[in-house]
Amino acid sequence: MNHASLLALTHNAALLLAMIFIYDMATHRTHHSFDSLWKVFMGLALGLIGTIIMLTPWEYAPGIIFDTRSVLLGISGVFFGPIPTVIAMAMTAALRLYQGGEAAITGVTVIIASGVLGIAWHYYRRRPLAELTARELYLFGILVHGVMLALMFTLPVPVALKVLSDISFPVLLIYPLITTAIGVLFVRRLQRDRTAEALRESEFLFRSQFDLGNIGIAITHPGKSWLRVNPRLCEMLGYSEEELLQLTWPDVSYPDDLQLDLEQFHRMMAGEIEGYSLDKRFIRRDGDIVYVHMTIACYRVEGKVQFVIAGMLDTSESKHAETKLVAQKEQLTSVLAGSELGFWDWNIKANTVQRNARWAEMLGYSFEEIKLDSTLWLNRIHPEDRLAAQQSLTDHLEGRSSQHKIEYRMRTKQGDYKWILDCAKIVNFGAGNKPLRMCGTHTDITERKLAEESMQLASMVYQNSSEAMVVTNSDGEIITTNPAFTEITGYSLNDVKGQSPKILVSRKQDSNVIQNMLHTLSSNGYWQGEIKKRHKSGKTYTAWLTVNSITNADGTIHRRVAQFSDITDKKKSDEIIWTQANFDALTGLPNRHMFINQLEQEKKKAHRANRPMALLFLDLDHFKEVNDTLGHNIGDQLLVDVAQRLQNCVRDTDTVSRLGGDEFTVILSEQDDVHGTEQVAQAILSQFSVPFSIGVETIYISPSIGITLYPEDGTDADTLLKNADQAMYAAKEQGRNCYRYFTSSMQEKALYRRQLANELRLALNSSQLQLHYQPIVELTTGNMTKAEALIRWCHPTLGMVSPAEFIPVAEETGIVIELGDWVFHQAAQQAARWRALHDPDFQISINKSPLQFRDKGNDISRWIEHLRSLDLPGQAIAIEITEGLLLDANKTVTDKLLEFRDAGIEVSLDDFGTGYSSLSYIKKFDVDNIKIDQSFVRSLKAGSEDFAVCEAIIVMAHKLGLKVVAEGIETNEQRALLAAAGCDYGQGSLFSMPLPEEEFSALLSPKEVAI
Repeated sequence: MNHASLLALTHNAALLLAMIFIYDMATHRTHHSFDSLWKVFMGLALGLIGTIIMLTPWEYAPGIIFDTRSVLLGISGVFFGPIPTVIAMAMTAALRLYQGGEAAITGVTVIIASGVLGIAWHYYRRRPLAELTARELYLFGILVHGVMLALMFTLPVPVALKVLSDISFPVLLIYPLITTAIGVLFVRRLQRDRTAEALRESEFLFRSQFDLGNIGIAITHPGKSWLRVNPRLCEMLGYSEEELLQLTWPDVSYPDDLQLDLEQFHRMMAGEIEGYSLDKRFIRRDGDIVYVHMTIACYRVEGKVQFVIAGMLDTSESKHAETKLVAQKEQLTSVLAGSELGFWDWNIKANTVQRNARWAEMLGYSFEEIKLDSTLWLNRIHPEDRLAAQQSLTDHLEGRSSQHKIEYRMRTKQGDYKWILDCAKIVNFGAGNKPLRMCGTHTDITERKLAEESMQLASMVYQNSSEAMVVTNSDGEIITTNPAFTEITGYSLNDVKGQSPKILVSRKQDSNVIQNMLHTLSSNGYWQGEIKKRHKSGKTYTAWLTVNSITNADGTIHRRVAQFSDITDKKKSDEIIWTQANFDALTGLPNRHMFINQLEQEKKKAHRANRPMALLFLDLDHFKEVNDTLGHNIGDQLLVDVAQRLQNCVRDTDTVSRLGGDEFTVILSEQDDVHGTEQVAQAILSQFSVPFSIGVETIYISPSIGITLYPEDGTDADTLLKNADQAMYAAKEQGRNCYRYFTSSMQEKALYRRQLANELRLALNSSQLQLHYQPIVELTTGNMTKAEALIRWCHPTLGMVSPAEFIPVAEETGIVIELGDWVFHQAAQQAARWRALHDPDFQISINKSPLQFRDKGNDISRWIEHLRSLDLPGQAIAIEITEGLLLDANKTVTDKLLEFRDAGIEVSLDDFGTGYSSLSYIKKFDVDNIKIDQSFVRSLKAGSEDFAVCEAIIVMAHKLGLKVVAEGIETNEQRALLAAAGCDYGQGSLFSMPLPEEEFSALLSPKEVAI
């Protein structure tokens, strides 16, 4: 090989290596906005390299010239992809065509084949490019250049054979090797990038765990000093990072645990182990003990430890719980062993009982004997006591008592009887709160029963078993305690004997209370009150303490007896009870009880300051519809949000309360003038103008506000609340979403309604009420076979009182129940007479108030019995109800509607079209008739919207098998339109106004109405 050939070959190789530089530029870009432009740039660069390679070929032998364009394009296809490769192919192919010659077409096909094979290899291989092996790259080089040699046959055969004989060996020897070498460089570059990315991810994960994890991490020097510590370890030990780095881990280790840790550490340093785990204690900066579980590993270089990393999990909480549980078990065992109690454990599901030796000993049995007899307890109870014992046990098992506790007589093995105190509780429940296990104790109380003195003493001990007692001598030293003392304080008698009771007092106790107690004891020998005490474990609890003194004959102190109980839970319970008694559980606002108390306090403040006070009474408009349509959960959340908005509208010194339901009150204390009150009312209305967002629901709701002033409108709480309530109702009557001040006329109106209610009760028994009847006419024939009964009240002094006045009063006071019964009986008797005189199928409709359906005392069966007593079928009476009743139908309403249906009494849906008009309710409750409301009939004309509505209702009703009654027919045109539309019946002034019985009977004489 001459110098020129070597230079050309080196030049080709250098140009191929330039591809690595181009690849690096492409893969290290951080912005992807110009990916297409980058691919074009790479293609141009690769094409330029290919062009230069083709212009500087290597002459293998005279007349035999090589260049590495096939290597370039093949590698480009594999690693750069289609776009750069196609651009490079186009540039090199153009140059080859430009060069011309007999083999120009062959050169172009070689260019295309090399690039296409590279692109195909890029897309159809299964593994990532970073996993390409030298062997696979060499095979790829053989394939590309084998195809290149095969393309020589695009030349004339003699020429092709001559070329192949000259170049096959060097091409297949050198070019695959060059392809492999270049490909391996690319693969190494990809592998380094992937490794670097993996290292960055690992570093990020370690950094996240180190800085943010819940495990303390420390990196230490082999010399035991800390090199790095994470925030969690600093938090666990109570040191700052700077402070810990100045210490070694032995410095903060608990002395008793240090030796084991050092032994394992030294073994790891010596290479015997690579790491270890152990539970260990550290001492926090504040002196507390921290329990940790440690996992330690080391990092070695050439066998020498460079640093040690430790992970520490804080197990203090579980250790303390474990210690407490062990202490409790030991305490229970000690109490049972020292208390002479017989213990029994009943597995209710398996009906097996385990007892201790003391239980057997009480009855004169051995421990082995009681194991063999599962019925020993019940059979040994005295026959006179057995029933009471069984009942006590049953009461506790069924939840009627908090404890099974009873005294009874048991027969011993020797045949005599001993008195036993049996105390037990259920200690384990299963699914559905079903008792699974009960534990109890038997105490031999025979001596107490036999001797009066012993009985009194034992009774006192048991009655006060929850009270701790301490007896001190004249020097104030403890000489004895009772078992409850140990249970409450954690101290045994040996722990405190000979010491001062001061060791039981908590450091948190106010010293003034102690001084007061000592002064009082020295003065009169008695003291009682609350005191903070310290349990042996260090826990502070509140005790109710009573101290009495026993004196000698000369008046000096002989003994002091202290009796106390732990009232910590009681105080918490009292606080909870007080909160529940004074605050609304849903909104957290003061309830009615707290509101009344606060109102009294604010009245006194206003009186002392000689400044007025305002009371606002709020009721949410149409709140019931929210519950009915969206559910009570949404309604409850709405009430919570309403409470918050109301609090946002007032000062901290004002009081917002919830009286119940959707009623709220606001007490505005010490108002300068009425303008301040109006500003608050306006602020509330403004707050409520913004819709409430609850979940996915948007709710619009407004308040009606009543305002009364103290002392202008009243001076006692009941009067103020009543005035504000009346003003609120006035706001509702005014159109809602507004506020009204209380006026004397409101009081007069309320008094009138109350008087009306009282006189209405008298009217029921004094013949002041009467029924008027309005005919319901069959539109096709004019026959009057139905009538609606309407109640009228002829008052002796007021004259005729409108039903619009007294029916709401009757519903409000509940008189409507009696009123409904009276109407039914009168209508039924009248139906019987008209059926006998005029038409055997005559039917009378009566209106039934929703209150009559919801009142459980209103028995429908009595109505049905009355019809039977008159020999009337159920069809003689029809019941008219409103759509709102069906929407709010509970089980009571549903049951009564079904009773009407079973009795044959028809049900008519009154005022149809003005309410919810739900077909599902009509189908569900088997409605027989619907009555089109007069608001649709009043303006009825041909082609009008009202006519379209009426026609649609009629068609719909007939499809459902219902009859239709149109109310409020006043003209012949209305009657004709409704008859043409298929309406069954009509009712209105066109036919007749409601008439008394005599006049209506005269109307029935012709039995028909002219058409």
